Amino acid sequence: MGDPKRSNGAGQRADLASLRAQVRAIERGTDAGGKAARCPLGLKSLDQHLGGGLALGRIHEITGETRAEVRDASVFGFAAALLVRLLSAARGGDILWCVRDANMFGGMAYGWGLAGLGLDMDRVLFVEVRDEAERLWAMEEGLRCKGLVGVLGEFGPARAGEAARVAERRLQLAAETSGVTGFLLRSVTGETAAGAVDSRWSVRAAPSGGDPRPVWSLSLDRLRGGQPGAWKLFWEARDGRFQVWDERARVSHVRPKTRTLAASGAAA
Repeated sequence: MGDPKRSNGAGQRADLASLRAQVRAIERGTDAGGKAARCPLGLKSLDQHLGGGLALGRIHEITGETRAEVRDASVFGFAAALLVRLLSAARGGDILWCVRDANMFGGMAYGWGLAGLGLDMDRVLFVEVRDEAERLWAMEEGLRCKGLVGVLGEFGPARAGEAARVAERRLQLAAETSGVTGFLLRSVTGETAAGAVDSRWSVRAAPSGGDPRPVWSLSLDRLRGGQPGAWKLFWEARDGRFQVWDERARVSHVRPKTRTLAASGAAA
């Protein structure tokens, strides 16, 4: 017969290891099996494809179709819609938005436009730094702050090479540790499609037929543990959710009522 004391000791160590794994999972926003918590996007077919919604505590990349110097409104709009969903699901916390430096082709995202999509600008903190290296640093530090819901960083096209992979991996590790969700916004797709991001989206503006609501052609080019996909969606700011464009029951030409920045300032 074996030694009961030794057997009990081994069982206690196994229980302790399991408990530690559960605590780490809670801190990272995952279950004990390491699966990420999810934020539903409000569209059943999209959420099912994503395994229940957008993975939290992960890095997601969103790219557009414009030149590298131009700010892509579709990228900003889609990112803002995702932030609306994140903030509505969170009990508290703000968004950190690390902007690119302004140039002759454009500056930061337009605040009133973001508010028109339903984003609460009182909960968005804009950070402007000197260059991309500092922007990566600011984003990583933000991802380590558990008081934030999400962190966005605006960057140029993705670059191939070990340095780029290391930087992306550092962001992913910071997000997994804190449970804060990160977004890399790029105007165009870069040289490499590999990396540590959980999902990679390509967004294009699509004809709306005069409807004021934004319509996007979305391509899910990469999904960790899943399959690529494509959708044509529009964003309903009044309900704060995505809908399939081809399956609309009717077209509404009434602009949604949203709080303006002026009203937010007056309330403050």
